[in-house]
Amino acid sequence: MTDNVRVFLSVDIDDDDLLSRIQLLQSQLDSQSARMKLVERENIHFTWRFIGDTPMKKVNAIYSELNHLELVPFDIVIGGIGSFPSIRRPRIIWVGVKHNTELVVNLKNQTDSLLAKLGYKIEKKKFIPHATIARVRAVNNHDGIFENLQSLSDETVGRMSVNGIRMTKSTLTSSGPIYETLWEVPNR
Repeated sequence: MTDNVRVFLSVDIDDDDLLSRIQLLQSQLDSQSARMKLVERENIHFTWRFIGDTPMKKVNAIYSELNHLELVPFDIVIGGIGSFPSIRRPRIIWVGVKHNTELVVNLKNQTDSLLAKLGYKIEKKKFIPHATIARVRAVNNHDGIFENLQSLSDETVGRMSVNGIRMTKSTLTSSGPIYETLWEVPNR
């Protein structure tokens, strides 16, 4: 028997009003131009760092290390629809950060530096703060989905406070992932 858990670090969106506005954006995605699976309301979050299968002992070590974060709470504005790998070839559709992006990136860099002390490599690719709202399965009309995503690119969802990072356990099931918060830092 193993004590490994599948985990990631996240900044969660707990405000019901913001989640309702994100669902409104999801409803405006062109499901005729692209076959997609919408992320369930309770699973929408900003992924900080995917860690993967990890022993609980290491999860606890991460908690101890991340308690050294120098996090002064700050507000962000959620908005702007984007996609990975590009707006022309969407696979992941997301909502981003429109205000205080530099503070988000700074906090992410602090997190990565602390994780590096535990042997985790610092991620090389540019960090784009985002919350996944849909996963594209197939594109039926490239021009249609491109125009749809462009038309939503300036939408604003609303303001939220970033005051902690959560360690989230992800249990994969046939009906989708089940997320459980293990801890949050700073929890002062």
